[in-house]
Amino acid sequence: MWMRRIRVLRRLLRKMRDAKKIDKHIYHTLYLHAKGNQFKNKRVLLETIHTMKSEQAKAKALAEQAEAKKSRARARLAKRAAKEIKGKDDQ
Repeated sequence: MWMRRIRVLRRLLRKMRDAKKIDKHIYHTLYLHAKGNQFKNKRVLLETIHTMKSEQAKAKALAEQAEAKKSRARARLAKRAAKEIKGKDDQ
């Protein structure tokens, strides 16, 4: 019984990794969770995959937003520095 379930879960993980639906890091984490009897069935595994992918997408979006904010701040500082240098040259 346990062997059948673990084979089904591993087969699903392998198919999703080969189809590029999950990356190797998520695959490895979920493979170890499956080995440790964390998933009751395939549906629970799929729910976990969807939550992990959404968390990963959310983290990526937050990182992009932070980088955009940093680049705007750098541009603002550069503009302010150029303005100060121009002001000193005029005096």
